[in-house]
Amino acid sequence: MSYELLVEVTRNDTVESRHLGAAVVCDFKGQVLNGWGDINSLIFPRSALKPMLAIQLIESGAAEYFSLSDAELSLACSSHQGEQMHEDLVASWLNRLGLTEAHLACGAVLPEYTERAHQLLASGQHGCRLHHNCSGKHTGFLSTALHLGVPVENYHLLEHPLQQLSFDILSDLADIDLRQYPIGIDGCGLPAPTMPLIKLAHATARFANPEELSTKRAQAIYRLHEAITNEPLYIAGHGTVVSELNEVTRGSVLAKTGAEGIVTAALPERGLGIAVKIIDGSARARSVALLAILDHLGALTNEEKQKLQVHISPEIINSRGDIVGEIKPAASWLPEVNVVNVATAK
Repeated sequence: MSYELLVEVTRNDTVESRHLGAAVVCDFKGQVLNGWGDINSLIFPRSALKPMLAIQLIESGAAEYFSLSDAELSLACSSHQGEQMHEDLVASWLNRLGLTEAHLACGAVLPEYTERAHQLLASGQHGCRLHHNCSGKHTGFLSTALHLGVPVENYHLLEHPLQQLSFDILSDLADIDLRQYPIGIDGCGLPAPTMPLIKLAHATARFANPEELSTKRAQAIYRLHEAITNEPLYIAGHGTVVSELNEVTRGSVLAKTGAEGIVTAALPERGLGIAVKIIDGSARARSVALLAILDHLGALTNEEKQKLQVHISPEIINSRGDIVGEIKPAASWLPEVNVVNVATAK
C-alpha cells in the first residue's frame, strides 16, 4: 500500500510530526477527479455514514409522523459534543416518543464538550447515554422502529430489520453490496461496515447529488441537506470544523467526520464527494487535509477561508498560551494551496 504525506506538524518552523493518508474526490457518477495514496484501501467509515443512515428516518415516514424539526434531523446525522443543547434535544425527542435514555443502545459517557463535562463533575453528576455523540442517531433509529412497528429491543444488532435496511441504503449509495466486506462493531454498539475509500467518496457524491437514485430517496436526501444547512450546530457543535464549515458555506459543503481519521464532504452544487483517511487515525490531521482539498477544488471563497482559518492551519498553543507551532498541509502535497495568507489565495 502507498500513502501520501498529507499533513505536517511544525514547531518553530521545523517538522515535528507527519501524517500520511489517502484521499479521493469523486463525482456522483463514480468518476475519480483526484486521488492521493491508496484510494482502494478498505476502511471503516464510522460516523461519516450518519447522514446516509438518517435517510431511512425520512423514507419510512417517521420524520413526518413525529414532526421532526430541522434540529432533530441534523441531530440524527450528528457526532455531537454533548453540549446542553444536544442533551436537551435528545431528551425532549425521546420523551415525545414515549421513551427514555434507557432505550438507547449506546453507553453512558461524559460529554466531549469540556465545559459541560466539568459542570457535571463539579455538581457531582455523571455522564449518561444522552451525552454520547451518537445519541441523536440512536434516537432516529428508535423513531423509525416505532413508526414501522418493528421491535425497539436490540435495534443495534446486525440481524435487526433496521440494520438490514441500513445496509440496503448504504449499498445503494455506494453502488456495491456492503455485505461482501468485513463488518465490525462501532463504538456505540451498532454494526460498523467497511468499504474501499473510493466507494465512500462515491456514496458521498451520490448524497451530494442523488439524481441517479430513486425519487423517494433523493427527496429524503434533499430534506437532510436542508436540515443540516439550517441547523449546523446540531450536527457537531460549537468550535467544530464540521458545524463551522457547514455553516460558513451555507450548505455548499456538507462535512462529516468519522472516528480514526475519517472525514467526508459532500458538495451538492457540484455533485462531488470527498473522502479522507488519515492512516494513523489522527483527528487533528483529517480536517486540515479536507480543507486543503476544498481549497484545491476552488470550493471556498476568500471570505469563507478567512472565517475557517483556525481549522485550515490550526495553531499549536502551549500551557502558557504561547503559539509554538502549527498543523498544515505537507509542503510536497497540493503546493498551490496557500494556507499562509488566505486573503491572497484563489
